[in-house]
Amino acid sequence: MGYQNFKTAIYVTVRDIQWIAGHPEFEEELAFLEKHIHLDKVYLETYRGQHLIERENILKVKEFFINKGIKVAGGITTDLSSGWEFQSFCYTNSDQMEQLKEIVQYTAELFDEIILDDFYFTNCKCASCIQAKADRSWSEFRTERLKQVSEEVVIKTAKQINPRVKLIIKYPNWYDDYQTTGYNLQDGPKLFDAIYTGTETRDPRYTQQTLQRYLSYFLIRYLENVKPGGNGGGWFDTFDCMYNLGSYAEQAYLTLFAKAKEVTLFCLGTLFRDSIFVPLAGYVFEQVDKFLGKLGNPIGIPCYKPYHSSGENYLHSYLGMLGLPLEPLPEFPSDSSIVILTESADQDRSILGRIKGQLTNGKNVVITSGLLKALTGQGIETITDIRYTDHKVAVDKFAYPLYESSFGNYFDASKEILIPQLESSTNDSVPLVVAFAENKIYPILLQVKYGAGILYILTIPEHFGDFYYLPTPVLNEIRRKLALDTDVWLESPANVGLFLYDNQTLIVEAFLPYNSDVKLCFLQKGVELYDLTTGTRMEGSNSKTGAEFQFKLGPTTYRVFRYEINNSQK
Repeated sequence: MGYQNFKTAIYVTVRDIQWIAGHPEFEEELAFLEKHIHLDKVYLETYRGQHLIERENILKVKEFFINKGIKVAGGITTDLSSGWEFQSFCYTNSDQMEQLKEIVQYTAELFDEIILDDFYFTNCKCASCIQAKADRSWSEFRTERLKQVSEEVVIKTAKQINPRVKLIIKYPNWYDDYQTTGYNLQDGPKLFDAIYTGTETRDPRYTQQTLQRYLSYFLIRYLENVKPGGNGGGWFDTFDCMYNLGSYAEQAYLTLFAKAKEVTLFCLGTLFRDSIFVPLAGYVFEQVDKFLGKLGNPIGIPCYKPYHSSGENYLHSYLGMLGLPLEPLPEFPSDSSIVILTESADQDRSILGRIKGQLTNGKNVVITSGLLKALTGQGIETITDIRYTDHKVAVDKFAYPLYESSFGNYFDASKEILIPQLESSTNDSVPLVVAFAENKIYPILLQVKYGAGILYILTIPEHFGDFYYLPTPVLNEIRRKLALDTDVWLESPANVGLFLYDNQTLIVEAFLPYNSDVKLCFLQKGVELYDLTTGTRMEGSNSKTGAEFQFKLGPTTYRVFRYEINNSQK
């Protein structure tokens, strides 16, 4: 019997298929995997790294899985690489486009479903590409070219060979750089039958990408909102996770917390080689499946990231690691009472008007210091005279709230943090949280009233990871101020995540490598909190202003809760 709330799949590479076809002992290896994981589907790859799988071998392996009751689909990895320096197809080279067409034809003859692995990009800058680019930017040229190739070479060819075929494009984890290498997130999901999400984060400190672990949740949610109902699932691998097995488990947790319909493990060969990950994945699937169906639809603070946008790259994942529950959107959420905007929102040429519209209508907008800088000279001065300067300052002392002519609480950070210097006019804006350098304060969170709404400006450290060194009370205050749309926030160190759902359920997860004390705070009064997995009622305290519940979390662990509002206690 399978999992009740999601499907599982494994990607099987060309090399894996060649090995399986020549090794009868494969069935014993697979038995170990099936002991721990219920397997619903395999994606059988036909092409990778200049190798097209032999028809005899793929038919043999395909039949093997079908006979075991496991669904089969095809996979194509459109790269010419022979190592780790990735080389894409040249999409202006007619010979290579004919080769791609033949690969698609071959695969569509074999399968009714095909996924394009996330090598479906271009990094080619040959003479032909330079000429075809002309005066356009590389992003403009590449997104348009890949759109044409998708329509004329991939989709048209596959549908002619097999009208039933379902084509899926998998988007990689580097979402802020999609357009740079041709991923057209605005048009691509409309062309393909479905999309898929790369949720790999691996080691967030020492690998090439240094992606924060919250991305495994964030990107599923973003792509779900790009193609509602059409995001097939999340895909992650074992690479660089041996340093901390919890990091591998978190990829699985967060992919499922985001309500992925399917989870694909990459790949069969690495799972056999590093077999320790198999029982770990199986344990995660078994545990999460017990409560996943009791969670509603994910919700959070809306954050707007336009198509083809970049700026303060991957900042969203750092904010999520601070405990801010985010719901990313590719379209501006004009119906929301609050929205978070990073520098990437500057890609929307109408963003200033949208900000004014929200504020005039009594809604709140949070902008980062990066977006403030981008909007300088474009009209942000008509809302506020807060100025982004070119000066930086190292700070290690913080304070809030404003109290008479000073502040009520002062806190030391564990290290100096470099921030941009913002300048504001006294009494035109309110400094909700500030930092101190020698004989001068600098705003961290500013409040500006405009029309019937409030504009918040959040100062972003020069190094995003320095957010994690802010004093816990300062983080708590930032969370509380930005929780207007959710009425629930965390009080904890950084690197604790909050995940909210629309049926009064939630998850709190610790990304920390040590035990931590966590407090869950509600703006409502009369809250009763229950552990969703055990049904145990949590002890807490209710006051005139809300409710609080404190508990401990171990390293890379989570707690799942549901809450009720007892009207008699209000």
